[in-house]
Amino acid sequence: MEIIEPIALPEEIYGDDYIIATYFFRSSAQTDIYQKAKSFAVGQTLGTWLPISGITPQMKKKYGGRIAAIYDIPPNELQTDEPEDKSHIIQIAFPDHNFGPQFPMLMTTLLGNDVTTSSQMKLLDIKFSKNYLKAFKGPRFGIEGIYKYFGLRGRPIILNMIKPCLGYTPAEGAEIFKSIARGGVDIIKDDELLASTEYSSVSDRVKHYTRAAKQVYEETGHMVRYCVNITDRQDRMIEHAQRAVEGGADAVMVNFVATGLGALHALAEEKDIKVPIVGHFASAGSITESPYTGISSQLLIGKLPRIAGADLVLFSSPYSTYPILKRRYMQIVDAQRMPLANIGQTMPGIGGGITPRTAEKVTKDVGKEIVLTAGGSIVGHPLGPTQGARAMMQAAEAIGQGISLEEFAKKPQCGALKAALEKW
Repeated sequence: MEIIEPIALPEEIYGDDYIIATYFFRSSAQTDIYQKAKSFAVGQTLGTWLPISGITPQMKKKYGGRIAAIYDIPPNELQTDEPEDKSHIIQIAFPDHNFGPQFPMLMTTLLGNDVTTSSQMKLLDIKFSKNYLKAFKGPRFGIEGIYKYFGLRGRPIILNMIKPCLGYTPAEGAEIFKSIARGGVDIIKDDELLASTEYSSVSDRVKHYTRAAKQVYEETGHMVRYCVNITDRQDRMIEHAQRAVEGGADAVMVNFVATGLGALHALAEEKDIKVPIVGHFASAGSITESPYTGISSQLLIGKLPRIAGADLVLFSSPYSTYPILKRRYMQIVDAQRMPLANIGQTMPGIGGGITPRTAEKVTKDVGKEIVLTAGGSIVGHPLGPTQGARAMMQAAEAIGQGISLEEFAKKPQCGALKAALEKW
């Protein structure tokens, strides 16, 4: 008779239709980690913390979670080596068919039940099976598509978010928009704090800002693109997106941690939303920062929104006041760009303290095919927002040509960049 235990060798399950979730777990010296992991595998799939009737061998084999690996940190072999507080990396295999190709039940399975009632565990990564990923379309545009869509190549794309964050009418915002657009930035977006309000609806902003973009184009010959924040409950968000696209918006932005990955996924699969979808990481820190619970940043900000269909994901750099580890932000970039079965690339959008100087640092870290999101260094430029925008564009041009900013700023037409370098 075959005995179905909630454990398997990696060779048995890595190539099959399983999702492999990797967790960090701390335990006391009294904890039997082997039994704890078995209980966790069962509790997240078939059962509960007490034995119950009705679970058949067939159910265990088809639907049960299974331990793929347990690694002690440090790897102990002798009882005399056992510390009082122990740390472990645990890998649990979950059958794909337990939740199907959707995020709400995937996240409930990996982070609900035992994780929220009896165990403090941090989800570090997920290995998806190729069969599971086939059900997702991923980004519609991706890096190559975004460059083609905006008609650009060979340098970082410069994106500005309008400041102040909120508190102004669409007509007032349009004046701020024009002052920045005259400096030649590629994209202007709403701040993540402003979506649709009584005093500034999505539709009204699209109308005023696209008109402002056309006015600047007539003045300067440069057409800036507008990205509108449509964050809302799912039904309204999709409605906002449809109206925004009909009104001429060039991209839409979603605060995907707040709306949920399922809402982002639904938006990305709307056939009539034929513009890039920008994902903003706002509130991610509340989920990623704890070493002992939540989700790793490279998973929440990198891999998951990519699978959900975000063409561009915005997050912070280590050169801001937010103390993210440098290697962690580089892992986020890798998760967005490295090969992932049938899923296309997501373009990294890096912000937080972006000035011409930090722009140069970021591109040395992760390359030129990124979006740099600059707010304060544009609107707070000593010569005003138009020159602030011009300074960032001059920096992008220098980076694209492989010329140092100090050298590029010596050009007679680069006074804006020179002033920015002197200030920051």
